[in-house]
Amino acid sequence: MKIVAGMDVGKTHVDGSVSAGSVRRFENTPAGLAALVGWLERAGVTDVVCEATGGYERPLVQRVLDTELSIYVAHPNHVRHFAQAAGHHAKTDALDAQRLARYGMVFSLQKEVAPDRERQHLQDLLRRRQQLVAQRGQESQRLDKGLTDGVRASTQRHIQWLDAEIEHLEAEYHKALETSVPLAKAAALYQSVPGVGALTPATLVGALPELGQYSGKEVTALVGLAPWAKDSGRQHGYRSIRGGRGAVRRVLYLAALAATRCNADLRRVYQHLRERGKTGKVALVAVMRKLLLLLNAIAQRGTPWVEHPAPLEDKKA
Repeated sequence: MKIVAGMDVGKTHVDGSVSAGSVRRFENTPAGLAALVGWLERAGVTDVVCEATGGYERPLVQRVLDTELSIYVAHPNHVRHFAQAAGHHAKTDALDAQRLARYGMVFSLQKEVAPDRERQHLQDLLRRRQQLVAQRGQESQRLDKGLTDGVRASTQRHIQWLDAEIEHLEAEYHKALETSVPLAKAAALYQSVPGVGALTPATLVGALPELGQYSGKEVTALVGLAPWAKDSGRQHGYRSIRGGRGAVRRVLYLAALAATRCNADLRRVYQHLRERGKTGKVALVAVMRKLLLLLNAIAQRGTPWVEHPAPLEDKKA
């Protein structure tokens, strides 16, 4: 029998509700989480649902994964829309815990899999690098806004520090790849594709461990490269992509851009779509999807990329 507990995770405490019943509060500390898990096991809970909270949920997830219980980290938008559909607009920690329990009772959720330490370390390094790259972009934009000499000098010093720190993080994640044989092997397979540089394989092995384990349709939906239809009656709307894992899409965009120049197979795809009248953006997204499917196939078979020669044109005798 499925018994679901909803967990609203905060910085200092966790509110839990079993089967959307009464709510109990535990400290978000090792001792508090141990008491929480003991309470769940005594209540006969089989599944735990919490929301992604920017990292505060990670100790709870790891603690539950060490037991026989299953845990699922729900997207906050999905839970919010679920609550709105049910007509629940008030928000408190206790209500959130009960809603998460109801959410898990209604939907069949795929449980989280415990990430290995090497992959988790790589994910943290890549996430930190992305944060610093975003800061560098903000600081660079400020240089064009007529700053006084003192502020301009401060901004330039900060950009120099960010450059050095980003370079240090890149060295760290290359080192992390080299020290893990499975991750290094996977990264080498991905980098065999022309157009795929050093950052894309590191991001794929860190942020997309499902690559090679899912079907093509599943992995494109997971990344957010599956076009969504907008049709109603006789109206046919514009297909667009959204959702998914933004960090993976960003590196695939850069890789696809490079592949249209140095990868004969993918360049033909891009040129064919452009000749059919597709815009450059639409054609590039199609190349991103094609590249992702190619990388998924490479991961499945465990062999590097092989170029497919262009078909020979038929010649009349």
